[in-house]
Amino acid sequence: MINLDTTNKNQSPIMQPLQYFQDEARRPDVINDAEFKSIPFITTNDFDSIDNANGSSSRAFLFLDADENLQIATPELFCKKLKCQEHDKIKVISIFGNTGDGKSHTMNQVFFDGDPVFRTSTEQSSCTIGVYAAMQREQGVLCLDTEGLLGTTAKSNKRMRMLLKILAISDIVVYRTRSERLHSDMYEFLGTASKAFCLHFTQALQAMGNGSTLGPAVIIFHETHYTKPLESSVEESAEDKLRNSFARLNYETNAFSSLRYVGIQTDAKKATNFQKITDALRLEIENTAVRSPRQPAVVFKAMKLLNQKFAGEIIEKAINPFPEQYFTCGAHCESCSRRCQRSMGHVSDGEPHFNTQPCNYQHQFENKLYLCKACYNNGKEIVVSIRAQSQTDTAWSGLAKYVWKGDVIECPYCGEIYRARQYWYGNKSPESSVVHVQVVHVWKGGNSGLRGNAHSAQMVLDSVNSLSEAFTNISGPWAKAISDLLADKVAPSYWRPNQEIILCHACKRNFEKTGMPKHHCRGCGEGFCHTCSQHKLPVPARGWLQPVRVCNDCHQQLQRKSDATPAQEQADFTYCNSNLTIACTGSKPTNDEGDILVRKYGETIYNTISSVAAVAIDYPKEMIKDSARPSYWVPDAESPSCFICKSVFGSAEELELGQHASKQSTTKANRSDSRSGGGASGGGASGGGASGNGSSIAGDCRRHHCRRCGQAVCSDCSKRRMPVPDRGWLTDVRVCDSCACVPHASSNCSRSISSAISDAINGADAEDTTDLQCATSERRRSSNSQSSNCDYRNGNCNASDDAKAKTE
Repeated sequence: MINLDTTNKNQSPIMQPLQYFQDEARRPDVINDAEFKSIPFITTNDFDSIDNANGSSSRAFLFLDADENLQIATPELFCKKLKCQEHDKIKVISIFGNTGDGKSHTMNQVFFDGDPVFRTSTEQSSCTIGVYAAMQREQGVLCLDTEGLLGTTAKSNKRMRMLLKILAISDIVVYRTRSERLHSDMYEFLGTASKAFCLHFTQALQAMGNGSTLGPAVIIFHETHYTKPLESSVEESAEDKLRNSFARLNYETNAFSSLRYVGIQTDAKKATNFQKITDALRLEIENTAVRSPRQPAVVFKAMKLLNQKFAGEIIEKAINPFPEQYFTCGAHCESCSRRCQRSMGHVSDGEPHFNTQPCNYQHQFENKLYLCKACYNNGKEIVVSIRAQSQTDTAWSGLAKYVWKGDVIECPYCGEIYRARQYWYGNKSPESSVVHVQVVHVWKGGNSGLRGNAHSAQMVLDSVNSLSEAFTNISGPWAKAISDLLADKVAPSYWRPNQEIILCHACKRNFEKTGMPKHHCRGCGEGFCHTCSQHKLPVPARGWLQPVRVCNDCHQQLQRKSDATPAQEQADFTYCNSNLTIACTGSKPTNDEGDILVRKYGETIYNTISSVAAVAIDYPKEMIKDSARPSYWVPDAESPSCFICKSVFGSAEELELGQHASKQSTTKANRSDSRSGGGASGGGASGGGASGNGSSIAGDCRRHHCRRCGQAVCSDCSKRRMPVPDRGWLTDVRVCDSCACVPHASSNCSRSISSAISDAINGADAEDTTDLQCATSERRRSSNSQSSNCDYRNGNCNASDDAKAKTE
């Protein structure tokens, strides 16, 4: 352009330029009629440019970086980057897969006719870091290319969360794989995505008002070179095979609206044919039954909502290349759940479980270890425990000190260092005064020393009970004879003496063999068992104006005539208890008030003493027993019968009453059956009360607890005594017959594997003998229970004629 100088005002008019040329000189080279606007600042990388080299097509832009940060600030900028209007409707298609499987190349070929909208690379490093987006305007599709799985990164967990959020906002998901066989990482990714969508993403998207209850449609694009892809048959389609594989690996796909498989086999020397995946995608894009197209602003807001909601920090743990769980012990601490750090098989070599990390205290395990503080300060670790009595005390003196002074802590070097009630007040806890506390791990089957501390009070009670039982067994016959003699001295003259009562006057049961106590009928004076003398009526003819014990026959007579003397119709003699002789005079029994006055006073005194003893002795005793009872013992209320032989616990009278009630119910049932059946079974109910003399009841059936299993057993099923270190019983204690045949778990801990193999080879005969003895004991116990237990609970208790003959 010609440069005209217009600054010199002194030039001649001919030399002055014309006004036209002056205006033309002031015009710019390029004229732009559009309104000028500033270009917004958008963060991009080297690949995130506006146009490609020849300017023919738009490049993809970075939508989400590797740190899950959105690169677009507002929905308006998002629409501008996509070069679409805000009211346009689009569908979101994302592609996933392992790194190097050609995800970007697939998106370029399917949606952009091979144009490099998404960057591809021949280098080893991944070309897609984060998530890139591009718009396919003809089909109305937003394409999202994601970072590949299994790529080298220090933020694998964060990458996984980012990919799951992209999958949640997508309408169609393509999983691209070029493996010859489908790998487990595909099932794991899609199964995890389905679970995350159901548990977390659905609720968040529905709160926004645009979420769907069903997730995206999934298409698995599988390309192979040397193996055949999945094929559909008449019986089972390829999709059904995929669902079976997901179910076999415990993964669910119920979050996806559909699951489709597209498999192709390509020659290694030829290019991939994308026609099948293109057709499958076209059908899904046209399908609006489940998910319809959305506005770009809706997609952006959904992504922003998920990104804000699920943006917490994730701890990225380094992968341990050495699989310790393959070779280390599988035992875990019951208190802190830490794993044992020793190698497998260390228990067989005599090494206990071990972990260097500190443990957490839990009251249910009582995993505190007490060390004597004085010895600990001197460099010695002496383990002490809280006990009910010291080692030098006897059973009775230990019980007395326990009641008066409480628990004791005793050190082998320092002696007695603590008493719970040493002073009247101001007693300190042992942890703050005399012991040093260490919290130890609780391994299954171990820590027997810790558990033993809780049984010290029960051990004292066991010792006292053993002594009292021994004293009772020795002095029992003499005490019974003396009590019978004294009872005869105060008995009325018409009562039969106790030394002459051997059988029940009604049912003929032997009192000595059955262990049942004797009772006198106040009407006739004969001796009866409790079953045959349960009724109570006044006997005014004998001087008993209040209801007293009478037998069944006297009960019937007194009901017919209240002032009758029952013995007049039954006997023609009178018992003279003053000299224990029988005066066969045939005269009427005396009804003198003084004859029974001594007995009345004796019964009053006896009942009063019994009531006081029950309150003063039995009730505190039961309280001590309940407080000292180990927690693993079965409560008495839940164990009415023996765990092994099923014998019902109780005294002889209680068992007799239960048997009598069952027999009565059986008799009534037999009578009803005989009436309905024409009397065919009437003979089975005969015998009545006379058949009861052959009962198997032989005294009280006391309840005992096995120290190993804690079940309630009878005396016959718990005669063995042995230590139970697993439960903290280090001395010989009561165990049931079932546990006596089970070998100790701790006895094999100190044996090595080689010694165990040697014992198995050389000592097979001894083990077989032990097993045979256990089996024989079990058979003997079962046979005894079958023969001796009459099972009166089911109404099958019928006495035998042989037992009746022996009793008579």
